[in-house]
Amino acid sequence: MSPFSALGRRGLIQGSTATVLGSVVMPAGSRAEAAVPQPIATNLVTASHRHWNGRDCLALELSTEEQEGRLNKTRSGNGPSFAIVHRDFTDGIIEAAIGAELTGKGAPDDRGFAGLSFHIGPDFETHETVYLRMTNGRLNVPPPPSPRIDRAIQYVAHPDFHFDVSRDAFPGRYEKGADIAIGRWHRLRLEVRGTHLRGLVDGDEVLTVDDLHYAGRRGPVGLFVGDGSRGFFTDLGVLAA
Repeated sequence: MSPFSALGRRGLIQGSTATVLGSVVMPAGSRAEAAVPQPIATNLVTASHRHWNGRDCLALELSTEEQEGRLNKTRSGNGPSFAIVHRDFTDGIIEAAIGAELTGKGAPDDRGFAGLSFHIGPDFETHETVYLRMTNGRLNVPPPPSPRIDRAIQYVAHPDFHFDVSRDAFPGRYEKGADIAIGRWHRLRLEVRGTHLRGLVDGDEVLTVDDLHYAGRRGPVGLFVGDGSRGFFTDLGVLAA
């Protein structure tokens, strides 16, 4: 069982792009826990309270304007599309139960993108994110073909280190395969210390990064969703070292 067991359920107010929903400030060395995450603010996404696959959760998807911008290529993927759920994090542990489904509003190659963002900069202009591509997971039936099956979890740093840059320069280094599938709950855990990150899915280590782009930065934690995807998040835990 996760050390971040839920303390209780919290209500959720319908969110919209860049809408402030509340304020939470946690001191260093603290632990924040929530069965259903309560957004502090949202950026480029809409948020709603849902019941999905047997669990109460926060559902996120791109705002209509952001989704249309990505479809017509006036906005790029891996941008700051997330709900802020914790204000003060540098090193420590972030974990949540995450699921995803396709909305049908994106491109044919959308993959059910959902993950965790951290070291988010002022005005959300920069961030580091680890996200899951749910349709690329090995547990899908049928499983995806190569090379997609080896691209189920991804590390990116916005704005200059998106998946296409890392894939071209360092193939296979910042993305790996994982035992995940679309339409199912999976637990994503990120352990962050200095320049190092260890990513686990359902308790298994699947990704390590030794050169975090914004190491040592103090900033918010966000729940991330990508193109054509609806992400579901519950049982959130943030342990700030």
